[in-house]
Amino acid sequence: MCTQLQQENQKKQLTTLSKEEATQLFTRMLMTSLPNEPELMARLTNDPTNARAYGEKLGRRIGLDLVKSCEVSRPMFLAMSGQTSAQLKPAEGAETKLVNILATEFCTKLTPQQKQLQALSADERLKVVSVQLENSFKAHAKEIQQLYGPDAMSSNEKMKALGAKVGYQAGQQCTPVMQTLLNAK
Repeated sequence: MCTQLQQENQKKQLTTLSKEEATQLFTRMLMTSLPNEPELMARLTNDPTNARAYGEKLGRRIGLDLVKSCEVSRPMFLAMSGQTSAQLKPAEGAETKLVNILATEFCTKLTPQQKQLQALSADERLKVVSVQLENSFKAHAKEIQQLYGPDAMSSNEKMKALGAKVGYQAGQQCTPVMQTLLNAK
């Protein structure tokens, strides 16, 4: 799929895709790749009641693998989420260092809990993620305020933006954990 995305990127820069265009491209790529995977096709066609849920889960797994291994895919997935790479890419220097520290802490704390996370519902996993990010943000409040201003810790917008950057970086550092967090139970 990475080769296909590189070809698509030459036709039209993936950084310019709208949310709808990115979703259509990924769906089209999945649909053209599935016939080459008879086992997956059988799973989708033999159980029509669960086909959609399985397809969504498969799409998330493929997406996470692509984000990790295929740099050209990242703008497409960002567009699918309604964001741009500029929103998730930390600025140089101090922000990059802080985001890397926070992502490393996130991965270090959640990797040993991966099996327990699998047993949780999506809402319960979201709570675990929120608590972990909140604890890390509090531990690094001084650095966050230096970078984003004295009101940063009380600004939902700034915290959400920082959380998205940390999540994006964590996706690079601990892909299996991120897959667990994104998988629907």
